[in-house]
Amino acid sequence: MKRFMPFWLFLALCLFSVTPCLGTPFTFYDDSIYWPGWANNSPSDNGKDTIGDPNFTGGTVKIDELGYLTQITFSFASWGNTNNGWNKLEPGDLFLSIDNDTNWEYVVYTDNNKLDGTIPSPWNYNLYAIDISLDNGSAYQTSGQDNTGFWSGYNIRHNHPIGLNSLPSGASLEGAVEFSGWGTTNLTFIFPADKILLDAGLLTIGFTVNCANDVIYETVELSLPPQNVVPEPASMLLMGSGLVGLAGFLRARKKGNGKRTAAQS
Repeated sequence: MKRFMPFWLFLALCLFSVTPCLGTPFTFYDDSIYWPGWANNSPSDNGKDTIGDPNFTGGTVKIDELGYLTQITFSFASWGNTNNGWNKLEPGDLFLSIDNDTNWEYVVYTDNNKLDGTIPSPWNYNLYAIDISLDNGSAYQTSGQDNTGFWSGYNIRHNHPIGLNSLPSGASLEGAVEFSGWGTTNLTFIFPADKILLDAGLLTIGFTVNCANDVIYETVELSLPPQNVVPEPASMLLMGSGLVGLAGFLRARKKGNGKRTAAQS
C-alpha cells in the first residue's frame, strides 16, 4: 500500500486543483463624500460626510464560488422615524462598475421618480446592463437643493445624482433584484445568479437615498481572482492525467491479481 501513496497524493492534488473556493464576503466602508466630479453647489457642504440623516457606515459584497456577484448590503448607523422626515426617503438607483474605468456597466433601477416620497412595492427591482459615464450630467436625476420644493425645511446634498432620469435605449434587462431591509439599519440587494461576473477583481459601487445626504462611491478589491471562474487548461490536463493514471493502475492491479491466482492454482 505504501508504494502507491505518492499516486493517491497526486490524484488528490489533481482533483482539488480544479475545485473553486467558496463564496466570500468583502467589506467596504463609507470613505466618500460625493461622487467624483459631483461636489455640492454649496461649498460649505463639500467637507461633510453627512448632511442630516441617514449615515452610511459601509457594507459588504458577496460573490459566489465562480466569481459572480450575489449580494450587496449597506449598513446605517441608525434608522430614524417618520416624525423627523424619514418618510420622505426612498432608495436611489444602485450603480455598478465592474472594471477600472468611470463608466457604469449595471444599474438596479428603482423608480423613474425618486422624489415623490412613496416607496415602490413589491420589493423587487430590475437589473439592467448599461453604459453610462460617471460625468454624464444629463443622464441623472438629482437630489435638488436645501429648503426647496420637496425638501422644504430640510438640508440635503445639493444636486447630486440619485439615479437615472430614464433608462437609456440600449439598456438590457438582466433579471430581478430582491431588495429588503427598508426601515432597518441594513439594506440588502440580492442579485440573479450568474449575471454579473467580476472577472477584473474590482467592483465600484455608487448609491445613495433620494436626499443624497450621504453618498457611497467605493471600489471593492476582490481577493478571489478570476482564476476561480473556470478551471485553467493546465489544471484540466493535470486532472485528466490523474484519471488516466488511476485507470492504468487499476488495470495493472487487476492483471496482477489474475497472475497470482493462476500461479496459486
